[in-house]
Amino acid sequence: MYITVEELTDGIHAESLTAITRGDNSKATQAIEDAMAMVRSYICVRYDIEAEYAKTGAARDGMTVKLVRDIAIYYCYEGSSPVNMPETREKAYDDAIAFLKSVQAEKAAMPGLARLDGSKGSNYVKFGGNRKRRNKWL
Repeated sequence: MYITVEELTDGIHAESLTAITRGDNSKATQAIEDAMAMVRSYICVRYDIEAEYAKTGAARDGMTVKLVRDIAIYYCYEGSSPVNMPETREKAYDDAIAFLKSVQAEKAAMPGLARLDGSKGSNYVKFGGNRKRRNKWL
């Protein structure tokens, strides 16, 4: 697994994590797996996320660890008591998803991850044209 249940305590107090998972580490493990799947679904087209998930310890990308951790903690709260979820957790989740969407749209980058195509730039092609002109006098 990319991050451990103990590493979730870098973003939440250990007693809070124990309270929301009711001491069941399998709930936290499932939340981590779901968070990894969420991050994978956003950036797997451009970045080699499987190679990143194979890394351990200090070799991991810090931004990816933070994204997985924030989303996993949100899922822990969502599974136990979504009504009592702190606003900071919701904001961290929303920020993580917004960042993943901007990475997906090539408005942001994950420099710690290897790109699949080996390039450094965008390979998107803009589709569309100019606004239609009105050539009549009204």
